[in-house]
Amino acid sequence: MFYYREYPVAAPLSTYIKKYWVLDNTDNPLALVGRKVLPNGCFNLAVISGQGIDITGQYHSILKEGIYLCGQLTTTIHIHLHAYTKIVLIQLYPWAPVGFIKEGLEGTADRFLDIHDLQHRLDLNFELWDEAGILAAVQRSFQQVLDLPAHVTMAVCTQLRAEKGNMRITDIAGTMGVSNRYLEKKFKEALGITPKDYAGIIRVRSLIDAFQQKKYNPGFTGLALEHGYYDQAHFIKSFSAITGISPGKFNLEEYLLTLNGPGI
Repeated sequence: MFYYREYPVAAPLSTYIKKYWVLDNTDNPLALVGRKVLPNGCFNLAVISGQGIDITGQYHSILKEGIYLCGQLTTTIHIHLHAYTKIVLIQLYPWAPVGFIKEGLEGTADRFLDIHDLQHRLDLNFELWDEAGILAAVQRSFQQVLDLPAHVTMAVCTQLRAEKGNMRITDIAGTMGVSNRYLEKKFKEALGITPKDYAGIIRVRSLIDAFQQKKYNPGFTGLALEHGYYDQAHFIKSFSAITGISPGKFNLEEYLLTLNGPGI
């Protein structure tokens, strides 16, 4: 039997961690196949125990037991979760990794990086299968992040999330008194993608969240208008770039989606 579960995050850690979520196939002799995960503008720390997981998206990745930093997804991924495997995931807001990763993250989008190949400040003193131990270690580690000054991406991402991605990067840069080029450099260093890429992800994912919550009514056409898509061709192109399919072929049942609250 496969189990999906989520744990909420209490303040002040909730500024940096969106949620804890678990893909638990520990007692299942069968692999979980045919499921997808959508981009949502967050990073994830994935702690894998058991036989591992195969991921197909921009790249094909085979992840064995271990701890991984999952880079920003720019397209939907297909997962093959092997039998007798559990993955504990810590979903991180996009401004969080700069607090514990000591190097830039440019070039990490759609990649899954062994945490031991990165310079970091994390407490990794736990067993890979120990859910409670993992969450306790994460809480200890993130106390250090709370002492750091906020990164510029925090303000920008917060605005984009509040406006569901429907903002001009030029306008944000102007209100902050910086250049587009400066924001792009900081985003690439901290997120591995540009502010425009991030805004596009948030816009499409916010629309899909609304589609899920409204039980398909008013449908994608009405929701596209609500999310600022006044050109149908532009909407279909943006949607297809993130999901890999047209809006008409989208099926919620194929995706692992959040249980509580918005996906972004």
